[in-house]
Amino acid sequence: MSKWKDEGAKWGPHTHCLVCGNAIPEGERTCSEECAKKLESETSGAKRQQKMTYLVIFGMVAFLAVVMILEQFLGH
Repeated sequence: MSKWKDEGAKWGPHTHCLVCGNAIPEGERTCSEECAKKLESETSGAKRQQKMTYLVIFGMVAFLAVVMILEQFLGH
């Protein structure tokens, strides 16, 4: 029997905290309220950064579209 199967039988079904890696019961995401707050903070920060990235890309596309349209009307 492999080492990994022995460990599974020893500890039973479990997962690990997404923040600190401590063993926790299956179905849980974090081990404590402190880790839950850290996870929420990281998640909201990532969502904010993604929105800003989309906004910058949209702005660049809009700017290029305006430049191309102006080139059509004002082009030589």
